Amino acid sequence: MFYNISNKKVYELVIEQIQDKILRGELKKGDKLPSERELSESMSVSRTSIREAIRVLETMGVIESKQGEGNFICNSIEKSLIEPLSMGFKLNEGTWQDILELREVLELQTVVIAAEKATKDDCNELREIIDQMQKENDKLNFNSKKIVQLDQKFHNKIASISKNYLIESVFMTSSRLFETFIEDARERIIYNYRDEKTLFESHKMIYEGIKQKNPNLAYTEMKRHMSIIRESYLVK
Repeated sequence: MFYNISNKKVYELVIEQIQDKILRGELKKGDKLPSERELSESMSVSRTSIREAIRVLETMGVIESKQGEGNFICNSIEKSLIEPLSMGFKLNEGTWQDILELREVLELQTVVIAAEKATKDDCNELREIIDQMQKENDKLNFNSKKIVQLDQKFHNKIASISKNYLIESVFMTSSRLFETFIEDARERIIYNYRDEKTLFESHKMIYEGIKQKNPNLAYTEMKRHMSIIRESYLVK
């Protein structure tokens, strides 16, 4: 049985055209859109419809309006992913287990790709982060917040090494979700394992897997690392 198809509103068609140009590569990050008048004339629609479309795209995080300059395609569209994901997570009563499962899926495959694609410069950057971690961990006046920042930097770098924009975007979004809903996550893990230096050694072995271009080793060590994180949440 077929149903009646309702007509789309004009501003929705405008949105589709702009999105289509982005997907086709005709509009890129930072590009300035034509003026409202130019868009109105080229699409043969009212300026009201153009303004409504721009407003929706701005809310979606696709377009950035700059006072006195015009409308531009956002340079960091991926940042807009965190809000709908966060709302969906809360509305569906998500738990820390859900977040950790997502992180495990992303981290385990990402580290495999990183081990395959890592350059010498990438490995040097990872090594530098680990060296900073060790220096901080060895200090008498232990600064957990500094270690937290370095830990975050380490994992973000692995995502970057994948050289896959989609992986990076989803990874950064999940990372923001992780930080937003488990505010004490990294500090709790660091305090639990500081004395044993387990966390530091875990990072070091992940690095070795990437440096040696050994996906199996990198995967195994990341899996062990994720187990450490999970255990930290089972110990209250």
